Amino acid sequence: MTTKASGSGGGGGTKTFVFHPKAYAKALLHSCKHSSEAVIGIFIGTSTGKVVKVLDCMPLFHTHALAPMLKMACMLIEEHCRSVGDLEIVGIYHAEPHGIGDMAAVKPIADKLAANFSSCSVWTVDAAKLPQKQFALRGMCHNKEGEWKQVASDAQVCGDEVLPATSRMISDMKYLEIVDFDDHLTDASLSWLNQNLFHKDPVDDMQLPGAD
Repeated sequence: MTTKASGSGGGGGTKTFVFHPKAYAKALLHSCKHSSEAVIGIFIGTSTGKVVKVLDCMPLFHTHALAPMLKMACMLIEEHCRSVGDLEIVGIYHAEPHGIGDMAAVKPIADKLAANFSSCSVWTVDAAKLPQKQFALRGMCHNKEGEWKQVASDAQVCGDEVLPATSRMISDMKYLEIVDFDDHLTDASLSWLNQNLFHKDPVDDMQLPGAD
């Protein structure tokens, strides 16, 4: 089964954003690990017609996102996308320590990414929705005029089973295991790809939901 995020509709373009359970959970775990800091990460996936599939998450920073480090991280992500095959940067996510915010803090970064990746969207973590096991991301995407507009709630698709699973992992403090690019820069032995993060967890077997 799939669920379309609850909340206000309207705005946005005509694209539907379909989240793989691992991509969604990884982004939320990253924001929870550094809940007292501003957090930024990248979504990668595919864009075909009117459907953007968000297939994975690359946690980047929980400190200041300096331009040289962001450029380096994006280059490495593009290299990873080429090695995996047919993937690209499709979005950026961020979380603010004071709770839900708007995209103003990351707009300069989002504008640069959107100039290079036409399917790029921006997702703000809404941590207040986690206790209710609701979809906890709010999206913005470019319209035809090049302006950032809200992604309609019925254009955000996520598997039903990942919402309670993410809440469970947060309760179990699974977020302590996630590694971001900041951590990798401090200790190069740590992998910010987090390939084994969900090993032996039910999320590891969850599939991409349908876009219907």
